[in-house]
Amino acid sequence: MHKSKTLIRDLICVFALSFMPQTDAALLVSEREVEIESEKAWEQMKTSLPISRDLSKRTQVNCIAKKIIRQLDEPLADEDWEIEVFDNPGVNAFAMPGGKLGVYTGLFAVASSQDELATVIGHEIAHVTNKHSYERAKREMRTKVGTTIGMAVIAGNMANRQITSQADIYEMNNQINAVNTMSQILSTYGLNLPFNREQESDADKTGLRLMAEAGFNPFASLSLWKKMQEDSNRPNLEFVSSHPSSETRIKGLSSQLSESLELYNAVERKPRCTF
Repeated sequence: MHKSKTLIRDLICVFALSFMPQTDAALLVSEREVEIESEKAWEQMKTSLPISRDLSKRTQVNCIAKKIIRQLDEPLADEDWEIEVFDNPGVNAFAMPGGKLGVYTGLFAVASSQDELATVIGHEIAHVTNKHSYERAKREMRTKVGTTIGMAVIAGNMANRQITSQADIYEMNNQINAVNTMSQILSTYGLNLPFNREQESDADKTGLRLMAEAGFNPFASLSLWKKMQEDSNRPNLEFVSSHPSSETRIKGLSSQLSESLELYNAVERKPRCTF
């Protein structure tokens, strides 16, 4: 077979393997495995990122998060959530399987009230409660496995071929580079995006309900996302890169306000998490 055709065949193999369905026995990933990997990543983050010593910010984030966590179903409500504020200018926050919540101090530059902070925190926790974080992690792990299998295929093909010249070595390097490029392409076109549009909409809806049940004003979600949309070109606005703001999203939030406001108004003692 012609060498270029062999390369194309191998790349197609990598591409197909990277998109193998979750039901394939070789790529099954349990939720506990995802939680273990999340715990490793969390510990690495705490080691590599400076922890904020701003007592006011730390107290506020913990106050908001704990009130929202109380609204969760079991076992998440009783889970020993670890909440951390990282001293980082990025406008970002995230929640991870296993009860991990991280907030960057840069978020305070955009979320200027407890209710706006609750919008982000509720949204991120909703990604965990709705299993979006598990599905994302499984997808990423599945892609890595598919790429690894593809590399093994190419390595096997090269092992069966005699390397007799510098040109053969050059071709082998080209094939390996092509696999790496394919992996990057897979990430660029969606696999590196934390959540898809449906999941984002789902987290918006659940997050609104959670913050309202905790006594945070759901109207703040509109003001926050409008800020995100207006400041989309702002440096360090990492949250928007993974949670795109749009008119459609804001309209979707608006359509959920009626139900959320009923829940909010039913809370007699509103939280005071601003210190």
